[in-house]
This record gives sequence, C-alpha cells and structure tokens, in this order.
Amino acid sequence: MKEPAKENSKKSAPSIDEALESWLQRCIDARNGHYTRAEKLFDLSQILGYVLIYSTVFVTAFSFFTHNPSTILFWCITKQHVVIFVGCIAAVISGIVSQARFGERAEMHRSSGARYSNLARDIEELRLKQGVGLLQDSELSTHINSIIKEWNNLSEDSLLTPHNPIRKSRNSHVYITLLFIIMFFSVAA
Repeated sequence: MKEPAKENSKKSAPSIDEALESWLQRCIDARNGHYTRAEKLFDLSQILGYVLIYSTVFVTAFSFFTHNPSTILFWCITKQHVVIFVGCIAAVISGIVSQARFGERAEMHRSSGARYSNLARDIEELRLKQGVGLLQDSELSTHINSIIKEWNNLSEDSLLTPHNPIRKSRNSHVYITLLFIIMFFSVAA
C-alpha cells in the first residue's frame, strides 16, 4: 500500500535532469510550431499578394477596352463577365489581406520561434554546466529561476500555434468570401 504513495511522490517531484529535459523538449516543440506556422503564413501572404497585384493589373488594363457583349467565351460568359469576376476577386482578396495581415503574423511567429530557440540554448547550456559540475546549488537555482522567468515572459507574448493536428477547420471565412464574390458579381454584371 505504501509503494503507490512512493511512486506518486516520485512522479510529482521529477529530478532536475528530467525537468530540464522536459523543458528542452517543450521549447523545441514550441520553436518548431512557431517556425512552421511562420512559413505557412509567409507563403500564404506571398501567394495572396501576387494574386492581388496581378488581378488588379488585369482589371485596370482591361477596363479601358471596349467589350462586345455579343461575343461569348464560354456558355453565356462574355469578356466583360471575366473582367468583373477578376475585379470581384481583387476586391475580396484586398479585404482578406488587409484583415488577416498574414505577413505580420508570420514575422511574429518567426520572432517567437527565435526566442524559443534562445531559451532552448539556455537550457542546453545549463544542462551542460550542471553535467560537468560547473554550477553550485545556489547558481543552479538562479539559472533555473532565470529560465522560468524568461519562459513566462515568452509565453505571454507568443501567438498561438495550432495544437491539435486533427483540429476541425473553420471555413466560415471561405463562405463569407464566396458570398461577397457572388454579391459583387451580381451587382456588377
């Protein structure tokens, strides 16, 4: 009966080496999550930026041309419909880019990832110094408190990263986008 109590006390108070290893792994996971998110947001920012620029240039260039409404490209779609549709896409993408600020968020995630990398290096340095025996108990306590303080500050400033890989996707923004494209197109056509 006393053995489970001993096991529980061992689980509740891990050794310094175990705690540092756990902290290091959590820092590495957080760093990787922030860097992965930063890459995805940067790629999305670049793609939407190019689409916005090209669609705006397309609409601007072709708005000066006279379109013959009797010329049908496909089914009942004329050249004027294509210009209007691309203009609607440009307007919606402009709103998405302005609201979502993908580039800014990518930079914030990159910065958080770098800060987690620095924290991981501090933990590695502490583990190395402790393993070689370069630290006294009072110095070890000071270093651990410094790491905890930095981690707390970092946690307050960091953006959230996707936690669950099977998290349900929320597609409400896609529906809103499609709704506005349909509204713009129906009014303009």
